[in-house]
Amino acid sequence: QVVKQYHNKPEATAKTFDKDGYVHTGDVGVFDEDGYLKIVDRTKDMLIVSGFKVYSVHVEEIMTKHPDIELLAIIGVPNPDRPGAEIVRAVIQLKEGIAETEEVKESIKQFAEKNLSKYEVPKIWDFREELPLTMVGKILKKALREEGKSE
Repeated sequence: QVVKQYHNKPEATAKTFDKDGYVHTGDVGVFDEDGYLKIVDRTKDMLIVSGFKVYSVHVEEIMTKHPDIELLAIIGVPNPDRPGAEIVRAVIQLKEGIAETEEVKESIKQFAEKNLSKYEVPKIWDFREELPLTMVGKILKKALREEGKSE
């Protein structure tokens, strides 16, 4: 069973529910070889880099395997040289006790270059003491995006 609208939110309702009754969740999915649907990202978190789709969740899953990274968010920054395209920005919180040294930064960059496609590798590296979190511990990407707009 699906709701028909958001209570007292006509703009959100218009964006999410179409006239045929379909609900546009904003999820991006792919079918595997067995026909199962796997949700891989949210449309608002997917980046377009040089014509390629970059799924932030994919990059985050790989990059958080680096031993020095506690939390990481991948967000898109508008590319001033290519209207409609984005630059990959990594916002990183290192594990407690790990200093933000050039050696650590270089290790993380090399890890990205080794494990990601060239167009997925962040061009902007932003190291933070801590990342903004929701009440349930999810990274507030919206806050990071808004912050990027004002910089």
